[in-house]
Amino acid sequence: MPRRTFDHIPGLFLDTDYFVPEQCSELVRQSLQLYERLEATVGRAEGPLEKAHIPQPAYVRSAEHNLKSAEHFARVALVEEKQRAIRCEYFPRYGEDGHALAYFQRNANLPDFVARDLVPGVHGMVAAEGFVGLDQELTWKLTMNFYKRVNGKVAGFPFHVDIPANGVVTMILNVQREVLFQIAKEEVVTDIPLPVGALLLLSGESRYVWKHRVLPTDAPAGGTANAIERVSLVLGFQ
Repeated sequence: MPRRTFDHIPGLFLDTDYFVPEQCSELVRQSLQLYERLEATVGRAEGPLEKAHIPQPAYVRSAEHNLKSAEHFARVALVEEKQRAIRCEYFPRYGEDGHALAYFQRNANLPDFVARDLVPGVHGMVAAEGFVGLDQELTWKLTMNFYKRVNGKVAGFPFHVDIPANGVVTMILNVQREVLFQIAKEEVVTDIPLPVGALLLLSGESRYVWKHRVLPTDAPAGGTANAIERVSLVLGFQ
């Protein structure tokens, strides 16, 4: 994998050209279709959303940037090809206004297009980098992030550290719209622009010690309020 490493951030790798534009377009199309299915299912559900306790290290919390420890989600069941049932936890609002998130745990719950088009290539990449064996069986976790247009901005994601249950590495796949990623430890903050098609991998210290966020960006001209303006996919494994 052609990559950039960061001497002061152990375990952080960046490939700016992991996906070609055609792959990104197809991943966005499939993701938006799934988003519509999630929204429709939640819209038909009865009763309030459930509360989720999402612990964060104390140093992540501040008056300006604080990922709440209590978010609200719906348990959603979807039917994929060949009548395969999958389940996820869907958060219509996560972290801040304009950010929706779907969390799929374990291989049996991965959407078809992720299992078919993403996992094999990513497995080969992490095997080539020495994280796992090529034939090693992995339990995958998928987080789908949907960022909406809010008050003329494309929403972001405040500072946080991914919980251990998300996997031993965090792989952020930026498939729609360039964004500024920031990673921080104490007073050291590093800006990393993520172009469309980039894969950013956090392992070791960068995964467990450094906090990270995605900054809001100016929304493109035109468009409608609450429209999805950016999709990112995050893979992890155990």
